[in-house]
Amino acid sequence: MPKGVEDLKSDGEMDSSEDEKERKKFVSKELSEAKNWDAKGVSVDDRMMDGRRANRGFTVSISKSSEQSPDFADLRREKRAQTLPATVQRRGDYELSEEAIKALEEQQKTLLARFRRGSVSVNYTVVPDEELEKCWASDATVFVTGKMTEGQTAADERDHIWHGARKLPGELPPVVSCTKGSKGARDTTPNQDNFSICYYKNGYHMVCVMDGHGPFGHLVSSRTVQTIPYYVANNPKFPVDIPTVLTEAFEAAQKDVVALSLANNWDIQASGSTAVAAIWKGNKVWTANVGDSRCIIGYETTKKLLFETEDHKPNSPAEQARIEAAGGEVRSQTYSDGWTVHRIFVKGEDFPGLCMARTMGDESVKAHGVVAIPEVKETEVDLAALPFMILASDGVWEFLESDFVSKAVAKKIQSDGPDRTHPRRVQRLLLPSSCRTSRHTRIPRFPG
Repeated sequence: MPKGVEDLKSDGEMDSSEDEKERKKFVSKELSEAKNWDAKGVSVDDRMMDGRRANRGFTVSISKSSEQSPDFADLRREKRAQTLPATVQRRGDYELSEEAIKALEEQQKTLLARFRRGSVSVNYTVVPDEELEKCWASDATVFVTGKMTEGQTAADERDHIWHGARKLPGELPPVVSCTKGSKGARDTTPNQDNFSICYYKNGYHMVCVMDGHGPFGHLVSSRTVQTIPYYVANNPKFPVDIPTVLTEAFEAAQKDVVALSLANNWDIQASGSTAVAAIWKGNKVWTANVGDSRCIIGYETTKKLLFETEDHKPNSPAEQARIEAAGGEVRSQTYSDGWTVHRIFVKGEDFPGLCMARTMGDESVKAHGVVAIPEVKETEVDLAALPFMILASDGVWEFLESDFVSKAVAKKIQSDGPDRTHPRRVQRLLLPSSCRTSRHTRIPRFPG
């Protein structure tokens, strides 16, 4: 770049401010750290910052190179969210054997028979759609969730179903992106992620993000994003004892989705979903999560991460101990490049090969330690520091650390303004193009 030439703003005006220098310093530091990763198939252009402003979006391309290991393709397949085509019996790249498939089918038949006989242990009921709609009309000013649609292609946004108002209230309401990912040119799988946002009439607000897996994971996620807020609203302890309310809502939603699968004849033995939810009012936030979808809270003013939920991985000591005590087992496989994957099985069996220690659904391992009981946390925020919150599925967090995301989003809000910081723009800034799959991100400010 010629000496003396200053950076241009997007509207053509000159910018040689101290803020821009700080932004360039931050981005250059992050690019330098990325270069030091020495990741195969990734290169960082040393002149990337020449002639451009630091608050502009960056598209990072990851592609095949001559240095790539022959096992790199295996790594990439294993790193995908554990979702399944609707017509193929596999979990990610873990293929169930014919014997395992037959065993799961027999378990579902046994569960259905017990359900029809009215067995006490499976005496669950399905919440009618009319009851859900009645709840949104009586207890919420607005409720919005993702609509189940057929024929979506990669990068398609999920349509929304609205109850009550047709827009979220407030100057800076939550924003959402729920796009279908791609597992290849012939990908016909449904978008298994879903979300919901609920503004309760008592002044509390709730968001949910679910990431389905298995043949019918999209049905589990689409159901539980509705029933968890429903059970919250109908609990007499709400909002006096929110931790108990959230725990009971997750457990009730698990029973409901099992009953729904039996009533509608779809298999829930190896189909499930992660879940992360947040309720907030004023300066307090309550989070509840199962699996590896995550919620983070950061500050715009300090660019610091305040809070993050903890992922429930099979090899986490407490999670593994509970699973093994209940008759499950965790098996690990290490690849030639050193990356290790951990999966949960019923002891002595070859199913289901689950990569999360807590989930909704997945009935085949519910008696073996994979619980639907959420981890609930309460966080107090400093409203003067301009807090923001992001909920996203694991496709974001398996590639990016919470602290980095918090910093980058805080800078994006400062440079573009909170009203223009949409998740799709944030994705282009943060994620390699090959990693943009089904993700949910919410960046709400905290209303009073």
